[in-house]
Amino acid sequence: MCSGRTVPAEGPPILRLPAYAKVNLGLEILGRRADGFHEIVSVTQIVSLADTVEVTTSDTLSIEMDPPLVGEGDNLAGTAALALASDTGRAPTAAVRIVKRIPLAAGLGGGSSDAAATLRLLDRLWGTSLGTARLTRIAAALGSDVPLFLGGGLSLVRGRGEIVAPLKSTAPYALLLMYPGGAPPDKTRALYEALSPGDFGDGSATRSLGDWLRACRSVQEAALVNGFDAAADRVYPGFAGLRAELVGLLGRPVHLSGAGPTLFALFDRSGTARTAAEQVRRPGLITFVARSVARRPPIRAPRSRE
Repeated sequence: MCSGRTVPAEGPPILRLPAYAKVNLGLEILGRRADGFHEIVSVTQIVSLADTVEVTTSDTLSIEMDPPLVGEGDNLAGTAALALASDTGRAPTAAVRIVKRIPLAAGLGGGSSDAAATLRLLDRLWGTSLGTARLTRIAAALGSDVPLFLGGGLSLVRGRGEIVAPLKSTAPYALLLMYPGGAPPDKTRALYEALSPGDFGDGSATRSLGDWLRACRSVQEAALVNGFDAAADRVYPGFAGLRAELVGLLGRPVHLSGAGPTLFALFDRSGTARTAAEQVRRPGLITFVARSVARRPPIRAPRSRE
């Protein structure tokens, strides 16, 4: 006997991943390579500030960003989808949606993380099951930071950024991320061009940091280095003064992530970091409280968009 209730038709499957940001606990620039890239050594930490990337089936390829910070044709996630389709010999048919929280061009790797999440999600959606090594090769062709985000937690990064070795995660800690905005177009290139001979290193400080952390020891503030520190002061107007002001307000070191302009400070607990965020509140400075992330996130398959 019919009950009279209508069972709603199921829509296409939706797969979802958080695309986490990163900070550089150590970063040394060794020199310019013959291929035009720079050789680096870095220790990176994945942190909980994240975009959300969703994919679902479609007859065509579409990339939606919310809010629409870049056009579809300039979105690295779309390039990632095309690269995976080309590598596997299939049509690039999917709808990709990215909800942005990570600021653009901030030194936090947001665009690269979105691209890596898109690769993982489409590899699952399309059933291509390439495995980490092959996905890493595709990721490396997209950009130097993209391979990093296929994994998670703490990593030692070498080469131009494509050689990633996991490190044992330390005890969890909190971070206050401080983003002042105002980065010039193509800011990473601008910072590389602003490097002076004294800004280059031999990688030993960052490798020592990696060795220390590999033994599951806690992060030591004095060991954190960034070869872009001086160049950032030269490229970003008022940056040295801002950093000195933040150090004074927080009473602790403030570190540069990547090529900036995001600065971060380390805390034992999220509550302390939230209190610190109130201390540095000022117009034009966007703050986020995040925590260190030990593992890469699993792909979720929610019934609908939440």
